[in-house]
Amino acid sequence: MGKEQSFNITNMRNFFAKENMEKLFADCPTITLKKNECIYATEQILTDVFWVSQGMVEVFITNEQGHKQVVAFHYPDSIVGEIEALYGDPCGLTCIALKNNTVVHKCNIEVFFNRVLELGLMRQYVSMLAGKTHTNVLQLATVALDDCEGRVRTYYNSELTHQQMAELIGCSRVQVTRVLNNPNFYNSEKDH
Repeated sequence: MGKEQSFNITNMRNFFAKENMEKLFADCPTITLKKNECIYATEQILTDVFWVSQGMVEVFITNEQGHKQVVAFHYPDSIVGEIEALYGDPCGLTCIALKNNTVVHKCNIEVFFNRVLELGLMRQYVSMLAGKTHTNVLQLATVALDDCEGRVRTYYNSELTHQQMAELIGCSRVQVTRVLNNPNFYNSEKDH
């Protein structure tokens, strides 16, 4: 997989043009978060959708033993929480800020959905949701089928810490560090 494709898989970004984002989230509350502050949590019934306008957030699932699996990292301009809010059942995911001064704008899902319709953005919105689904399927296949080195190659992103990458790809931090410390990793990256 080339770098551009792996960047898109690692950084799930779904957004509209800036002027449309501003219209969709007009007059909505703005929240500034500290690192590790929660935007929404497992078992919460989500009624809002969020626009990450600054910073970075992480969406993950945790099992009963407390093991964490990252589903996605979202960077500025991403919309998060809309699938959970549209679904209407208690969340199976948690979303937290990964950087201090992460700024999100919060909009009720019904208001957001009506604005998408009013602005004629429904086709683009459905396409974005399909892209998120496709990305999640690719991630699941990679985690299920590739060894740790293959997963690191697919998801390598210099913005992620070794721990964040480990949580995304289902390897230990030590395994990720070993792969990244191997000089052949970067030589073979040039060939991809």
